[in-house]
Amino acid sequence: MKTFAPSDSGNAPKKELVLSLTKAFASYDLDEIGKHLAEDVVWTLVGDTPIAGKDQFLLTLGEMSDNKAEELRIYQILSHGKFVAVHGAMKMQDGKNYGFADFYEFTSAGSRKVKAIVSYVIPK
Repeated sequence: MKTFAPSDSGNAPKKELVLSLTKAFASYDLDEIGKHLAEDVVWTLVGDTPIAGKDQFLLTLGEMSDNKAEELRIYQILSHGKFVAVHGAMKMQDGKNYGFADFYEFTSAGSRKVKAIVSYVIPK
């Protein structure tokens, strides 16, 4: 997968982690993603019913894995305390393009465990 991302992510550990997680999401690397999820994580895909719990999260993501990203573009990653936002676009194997914004909440400012994600995904 081709990846384009800002070069300034390395100066903030949470930004670097979310960049890594975004790459893992785009390639459906469930093992990598699972390492960073709290057991009671909640994933809200805006417009759908929230997905609660680590096992259900990984099961749902696995069901989506038949169409991986060929290209991932990260435009911005913003971080403050236990919150991180990422804005980007993906070109999928089936040729479709999507814009996205993901809003992460970690269990604490110093934690590497994701408590909640809200995802906005739209066709481009």
